[in-house]
Amino acid sequence: MLQAFIAAIGYAGGIVVDKIILSRYRIPVKRFVPLLFIWLATITAFLLPKFGVVDWSVFGTTKYLLLFLAMFAVAITWNSFYYRGIQNEEIHEFELVMLLSPLVTIVLSEIFLPSERNIELFIAGAVASIALILSRFKHHHLQITKNTSIIFIAMFFMSAESIIIKMLLDVFSPVALYFIRTAIMAVIFLIIWRPKLLSVPARCFAYTIISAVFGVIQMVLKFYGFAKLGVVETTIILVLGPFLVYFFSAFYFKENLKKRDIIAALIVIASVLYVTLFR
Repeated sequence: MLQAFIAAIGYAGGIVVDKIILSRYRIPVKRFVPLLFIWLATITAFLLPKFGVVDWSVFGTTKYLLLFLAMFAVAITWNSFYYRGIQNEEIHEFELVMLLSPLVTIVLSEIFLPSERNIELFIAGAVASIALILSRFKHHHLQITKNTSIIFIAMFFMSAESIIIKMLLDVFSPVALYFIRTAIMAVIFLIIWRPKLLSVPARCFAYTIISAVFGVIQMVLKFYGFAKLGVVETTIILVLGPFLVYFFSAFYFKENLKKRDIIAALIVIASVLYVTLFR
């Protein structure tokens, strides 16, 4: 459980640094993302000698090869939309949409991971997500902009990837899977977008390394949580991460938190506390 909480801190730190790079310095997404993935793979590579394990005999089966290819298709899709959302949306608005991810992940787990079916987790996730949806209403209708739709797409594919990751962890250790994922995605983004990485300002280059450190902490420990706690419980614990972002966004970016956002946040926190402490 401690790993999932640390992953939540890594998530919060990464969001704030990414917001600085993409919003304040206006670095193009197609330049930032490939550079970020290069550093994610590089940092994770240092963990491989001790933690990188792959069962190659099982990986060679049709099932896991198809899951492996599906992981990349889904990951490339959500990362592309995800960073566009960070760049164009206020950080707390972005986070509130992404908080729908626990419910989507739980529903997908109910469908594809029978061993993780748990009515208490489902109810807690549903309560949190309904509070979140209600917080988006204004003047009796849900406010959805073009950019909000992009974030919704990122959220759905991110949730779907969690199910694929859980299945692939039968073959890969968390470190091995994350390294292979980030290294191949870095190559794909470089080929598709052909970014001019050398034109990135030195300060943004340094921020990208910091973001990568947070990203490795978040994702590797998240993968370990999936392997040991399961997808659902890990995902709900990770919901704590966005609320750390709220404090950063309010004090650092001077973004205003609306009353309905705060109420929704309190309901989600109560749901997380119920799942982790009282069930």
